[in-house]
Amino acid sequence: MTPIQSTFLIIFGILAYMIIVDENVAKYIMLWVAIIKVNTERIIWMIRFHPNNFVTTWLQNRKYDKIAKELQEEFLSKSDE
Repeated sequence: MTPIQSTFLIIFGILAYMIIVDENVAKYIMLWVAIIKVNTERIIWMIRFHPNNFVTTWLQNRKYDKIAKELQEEFLSKSDE
């Protein structure tokens, strides 16, 4: 076994022992897992909907351009009649 594998085995062994001895440790670990999950989702939402994100800005501008073209064509067709 490599030293990294041995280190992880020791860490998880200690955690397993602590979880078996005290149930509050399991609740604490599950709480930290939930906190990490919420924070990663928050970061993903922030990246996805940030106004300076070029991908979302490009998609919104493309959508608005399509709407503007449709409205312009509708206006021109009504003005010709």
